[in-house]
Amino acid sequence: MNLKLFSCNVFRREFEYLIPHSEQTIDAEFLELGEHAHPRGLRRKLQARIDAVNGVDAVLLGYGLCGTATEGVTARHVPLVLPRSHDCCGILLGSRKRFEELFSAMPSSPFGSVGFVEHGDYYFSDGEMVFGDGYDALVEQYGEEDARYIWETMHPKLDGQLVPISFISSPEIPCEEAKARCRAKAEEEGRAFRELDGDLRLLRMLVNGEWPEEEFLIVHPGETIAQVGDWDRILKTVPPR
Repeated sequence: MNLKLFSCNVFRREFEYLIPHSEQTIDAEFLELGEHAHPRGLRRKLQARIDAVNGVDAVLLGYGLCGTATEGVTARHVPLVLPRSHDCCGILLGSRKRFEELFSAMPSSPFGSVGFVEHGDYYFSDGEMVFGDGYDALVEQYGEEDARYIWETMHPKLDGQLVPISFISSPEIPCEEAKARCRAKAEEEGRAFRELDGDLRLLRMLVNGEWPEEEFLIVHPGETIAQVGDWDRILKTVPPR
């Protein structure tokens, strides 16, 4: 198959490893990490790119629901295919079920990966990209009261304790330097650090053209992506009006 891929560059290293091993012909385009913190803007960017695609068998999306960024995206000339996942954490773990097992107690727990560190020296937490400038920079930008609220939101607690920062690593992708930087960030903030085993299975299946319904949403031309709001399907299609 001839495929077009639009993906967050948090998966750039993974796709650069996987695509040469795929039997499909794939043209990949990566968008900046952090776009999903502004879902309406990312939705517009994805839709514009999708609208311009012709001459391929399908468009692949290296995104999940991602802060509702993909909700409302419509397939135009060819089908769209994307993993059934809330965000990149479930994709990096290789399973939405594993994401549920590890993060259901507190879905906003911060996590990182090679892509997060390489494309901005931050991790993901509670829908926002957390930068390394610290509390003083927030005070300067927003004032003391708003800065305190933002800081507490970006540093969620479970049972009164700061939740650990999780780093997701996959054996196929070198990550020692990135992992060390993420660990240092955790220590700086007084958090525990844990490493989680990642799995490239969903990304591998995506580029290999293996799209079972229980793992992937296929959006046929004219259909639109909508969220389900559960831990299982996550995404569904809405037929043309």
